[in-house]
Amino acid sequence: MSDFQPLNQVRTLASDNSGVSFFASQVVSLLADRSVKSVVEPREQLIEGLIAASLSGTKAAFSGLLTEVKRARISLAALSDVYIPIAARRMGQSWLDDEMSWIDVTIGVGRMQSLLREIGTAWVADQAGDTGHGTVMLIVPEREQHTLGPMVATGQLRRYGVSVCLRIAPSFNELRSLMAARHFDGVMISVATKEKLESVTKTVQFLKTIMSSPTPIVVGGAVMSKVEDPASCTGADFSSNDIGAALEVMGLKFDAFCVLKRA
Repeated sequence: MSDFQPLNQVRTLASDNSGVSFFASQVVSLLADRSVKSVVEPREQLIEGLIAASLSGTKAAFSGLLTEVKRARISLAALSDVYIPIAARRMGQSWLDDEMSWIDVTIGVGRMQSLLREIGTAWVADQAGDTGHGTVMLIVPEREQHTLGPMVATGQLRRYGVSVCLRIAPSFNELRSLMAARHFDGVMISVATKEKLESVTKTVQFLKTIMSSPTPIVVGGAVMSKVEDPASCTGADFSSNDIGAALEVMGLKFDAFCVLKRA
């Protein structure tokens, strides 16, 4: 793709993340703009701009992206749920096609993850006064290459007003302590590949043995496109990439207005 930087330039700028913080702080102001559009068809120019800015990391690169986002009136929800995942997948495919190096992909996707984290603070702050929307533990299995998908899910859950306890590669001892100390309305496990299903099965079995009361376990993630029914493979109660459907399985009631005002 023409906007990709040469590898030597990317490496030079690898430690420059000034653009991420700048862009996140500026784009959060879009939350107050109720004229933003819902995404019908993702704009190719914005996808390419996001990839280029993530590879560069500079304030100048993200300034240009910010201008395009404002011009297109893209919402934070669309940026987080649609554009960032598409851009990350595009970069992954470019690596498979030998059009981008692994270090480029790692740096670029890492900056997208940082952007998601910073944008996510807006939803956390926005829901600070909300109560009664439930608490969910979101588990990422050990040795997952990237956590971008789970971070997208975390943002979606927070827009539903749900408190999220994100744990990456937790040990069984850590899970035992968490389940004993806190009440969770449900557990979500994000799985990327079929190879992880065996370890996820063990995690599901362990969780069910330590639960003081039945708590729904939902499996989702990229594996949904590779396995017909991950729930039956792992012993989980449900499998889906639909956050709303997962929350319904957990018995959580959500306010549609609460979701819309954070979109």
